[in-house]
Amino acid sequence: MKKLNNKKIFHLVTVSKSIPLMKGQIEYLRDKGLDVHIVSSEGEEQKIYPSNIVHVINMEREISIKNDIKSLYNMIKLFIKEKPQIVNSGTPKAGLIGTLAAFITRRPVRMYTVRGLRLETVTGLKYKILYAMEKLAMFCATDVIAISESLKKRIVSLGLEKKENISVLGYGSSNGINLDDYNKNDDYIPVTIANQLENHFVIGYVGRIVKDKGIREVVEVFKILKLKGYLVKLLVVGEIEEDDSIDKKYFNFLESNDDVILTGQVNKPVCYYNHMDVLLFPTYREGFGNVSIEAQAVEVPVITSNATGAQDTVDDEQTGFIVDIGDYKAMANKTETLMNNEILRQRLGTNARVRVAKRFKSEIVWKHLETIYRNKNF
Repeated sequence: MKKLNNKKIFHLVTVSKSIPLMKGQIEYLRDKGLDVHIVSSEGEEQKIYPSNIVHVINMEREISIKNDIKSLYNMIKLFIKEKPQIVNSGTPKAGLIGTLAAFITRRPVRMYTVRGLRLETVTGLKYKILYAMEKLAMFCATDVIAISESLKKRIVSLGLEKKENISVLGYGSSNGINLDDYNKNDDYIPVTIANQLENHFVIGYVGRIVKDKGIREVVEVFKILKLKGYLVKLLVVGEIEEDDSIDKKYFNFLESNDDVILTGQVNKPVCYYNHMDVLLFPTYREGFGNVSIEAQAVEVPVITSNATGAQDTVDDEQTGFIVDIGDYKAMANKTETLMNNEILRQRLGTNARVRVAKRFKSEIVWKHLETIYRNKNF
């Protein structure tokens, strides 16, 4: 097995907010003797790691030809100076700029970690541009890693890359989950919120409040159940974003309904998962549904869509339910089933924790990535 000690490995993400997606992974790989560095746009999250292994290359999430060329130029300069043997680029813009810069500077191993396909939910010219960007990134890469099996299949079906050139880390996920961080007794939330939830069935939603994540479907499910007379609360954990913003009528509903609790972004989502009876995850696209396995880690059953990346996180009828994308009526029916059957709800939750432990523990994912790195010859 190839020893990589003292060989530089660069992990790239577009914005610093994505650095926590690699929590524990960087430390694990460095403890194994691998000289792993991080490259991202400037941000507070970079302070998590020592400054000597963090490199700032500012990149825009959206397409901006002038800024993208500048980012590419700066990335090329960084690679010429630092000479990393392995470049692992993830998130769309860093994926393109990183693999292209690595190709131009002839880095021996150029990995593109595909964390999702934005093109799945766009049409027209934007679809063509995003498709071309993905195609170019994969052409420049020596290796492609998909963070779920369904994402791998989608990449192949779109003609972006051949099946044999794509790897998945174990059963999926880019970083797995540290079960020690997900304890059922870790349930402190503000008293004002806890009091509102008391004696109600709590439907949970965690994530960015945008169209692609399915917030419209969550609201429609909630409306159906309220009309049927159920004592139900909707607990929404996450920020409303201007990009891909939701229709005004849904925003107004969330803001004005007394049975909807909007928390905004929170530092410790696990505390809120522990107050949910079910998590709704009606996303339109994912790379892999981290939110789904987080909820299941504390024995909360999940009802998800069959979107790319989301379907991998739930064992249908064993740890939750899978419905078609956009089918809020089916999601409402499944939610009602769980409301009326506490034994089923508990069984699915128990199964969910066991499945997460067997398939998605962080160490499983990290070991797969370490093995890929060590098997590289250059």
